[in-house]
Amino acid sequence: MKITDAERQRLREFAEFVDADPVAPTQRIDEAVRRMVVKDLRPALWKSFGKLTLVEAAAGLATLSVCPQFGLGFGGHNELLHGLHAAIPTGVFYLLCGVLFVILGAVLGGLVLTRQEIGAIGRLRHLFFTAYSLLAYVALVFLGPEAFAAGSLAWILGAILGNVGGFGAVIRLRGALGRG
Repeated sequence: MKITDAERQRLREFAEFVDADPVAPTQRIDEAVRRMVVKDLRPALWKSFGKLTLVEAAAGLATLSVCPQFGLGFGGHNELLHGLHAAIPTGVFYLLCGVLFVILGAVLGGLVLTRQEIGAIGRLRHLFFTAYSLLAYVALVFLGPEAFAAGSLAWILGAILGNVGGFGAVIRLRGALGRG
């Protein structure tokens, strides 16, 4: 195996570092390192929730771009979705609609947040998902109240289930893969 000059230099510097006498850091350096570690291990709650909110909102807008109900995107009026709506009881249809609207954001949120940010959010995530689902519902009512009001409670329940289930599944998957 051939060692380059740069690698040889790094090895020499590392050996000098290992052989050097121990030096106690100053109080100022000690405090700076402590602040940096605390900041990395306990991120600010507002930043973690802000990041999750941005991911959820962006995914919600992406979902609306294919949803035929509000006429916002490319969904148009789709025969398959109209057929499903007619074939499935209204409550079940809106429950599934709520799940589908939020699950992409929940899954992406679980992938984007760091382990420390997920830890910072902790048990408050269920409250966040409930509040987010209610706010998303209010926003959707403003977009199309006459068609949407009938399945409101089922949609909100579906949205909460989609968020909790999607986010929780990704967190468990990350843990199983050792990426906690």
